[in-house]
Amino acid sequence: MSWRERVRGVKRHFSVDRRGLQVSLLCLASTLFPAIAAGAELDWSITPYIWASDTKFDLKAGGVPIGGELTFDDLLDTTDTSFQIVTEAGIAGGNWSAFVDFTYLKTSDNYKGQLLFADSDSEQMYLDVAVAWWPQGRHKGFNIYGGARYTDLDDRTKFFLTEDKLPLTTLKNDRDFLDALIGVRQMFKLAERWSLLAQADYSDGDSDGIYQLQALVRYGMGKHRQYGLMLGYRYKEAEFEHGDIKEKFEYKGPLIGFNFRF
Repeated sequence: MSWRERVRGVKRHFSVDRRGLQVSLLCLASTLFPAIAAGAELDWSITPYIWASDTKFDLKAGGVPIGGELTFDDLLDTTDTSFQIVTEAGIAGGNWSAFVDFTYLKTSDNYKGQLLFADSDSEQMYLDVAVAWWPQGRHKGFNIYGGARYTDLDDRTKFFLTEDKLPLTTLKNDRDFLDALIGVRQMFKLAERWSLLAQADYSDGDSDGIYQLQALVRYGMGKHRQYGLMLGYRYKEAEFEHGDIKEKFEYKGPLIGFNFRF
């Protein structure tokens, strides 16, 4: 029996309490509030980025397998909107921080056959919210974090008769998943201006498991290195099950962003 099958067996008896998870996040985040209210200096950063990922997907509906693969070039041809950003805040010189990592992607495509015409659009949103503990202080060495990962996937496909575009039917597949998230990060000082961040995390709950690995190199700029160019690579694998539909997504590719620290 694989480890994923063992996890699914445990999840038959336990489920994620969404309200309890939300309350836990508020309690964790509140560790920052007293210091902020007392006038402590806030250390925060914001990083807009682009993840040039290739996507592989496998889907089973009623036991029938369907699969495919999209390169980043394919994705550019069908992308309507893409927005990716991460922001993190903590008390300067402290041991705690909170961060939000947000990804949104909207794509659309069409298909024309001899008898049918189809318009399809898809929206994907990933939102990570977590609190991190830094034993050696902010931006130093190792840290562990915990929180929640929310995933929202919406698909629409409209079918028409090709010649006169008479509407036939519309297929919808909307689903969302809330997971508990845990992960680790390690900061390495490479040189005066260069640093490396290695990160790994895993989430589970409504989904059948999502794990992510990434490595980012930062080149600091400015008098106090308050700006930085970030280059790296990210791998993400996600599995979902809803009704008789099972889905698996695999994302991988380089990442580039620009980091601002305040």
